[in-house]
Amino acid sequence: MRVKAYRLIIFIALIGVMPLRSAAADEAKFIQALADQAISVLSDKGVALEERERRFQNLLQDGFAMTLIGRFVVGRHWKAMTPDQQAEYQALFAAWVLKSYSARLGGYSGQKFEIDRTAKAGQNDVYVRTRIVQPDSGPLRCDWRVRRFQDQYKVIDVVVEGVSMLSTQRAEYNAVLRQHGPEGLIEALQTRLTKFPAKAG
Repeated sequence: MRVKAYRLIIFIALIGVMPLRSAAADEAKFIQALADQAISVLSDKGVALEERERRFQNLLQDGFAMTLIGRFVVGRHWKAMTPDQQAEYQALFAAWVLKSYSARLGGYSGQKFEIDRTAKAGQNDVYVRTRIVQPDSGPLRCDWRVRRFQDQYKVIDVVVEGVSMLSTQRAEYNAVLRQHGPEGLIEALQTRLTKFPAKAG
């Protein structure tokens, strides 16, 4: 009986980490398409860097569940915000995420994007596990947490080398909220946005 029980436990554990080839095929296709479009935009040297960043931001806006992410990272503090504060915060948060990612990736220099496998994440989500192969260093592991919203997929978290974007932002934002409240967070985001001037190139 013990041998059978151990086999059952091992089987359940393996199911938890097996690639979801058929069930999660659509999520993997969504991430691959998003990556292909991003690489196409970022590698187009025929347009100015400012325009590449603008196009890349549009891709992120469409592909990421910004409202859900923004609300999650402030946690219980969301209810302490007035409707006006909530609206202003969400607009600033989305703008900061878009500008931050486009600034970091605007200098695209030939990285390759490879999908490794997929794995279930909770009841509603799927992790699409990928590698970003860089010309001058080892591959970077990047996991995309994808959720279906009605008729479309959205990214709700990005985990780079084991570090979650959501968890990192939540810890940082909650520290600001505890010390300075909603207005302090809004002011901090406004200040950060001024640090992303448009670049020519």
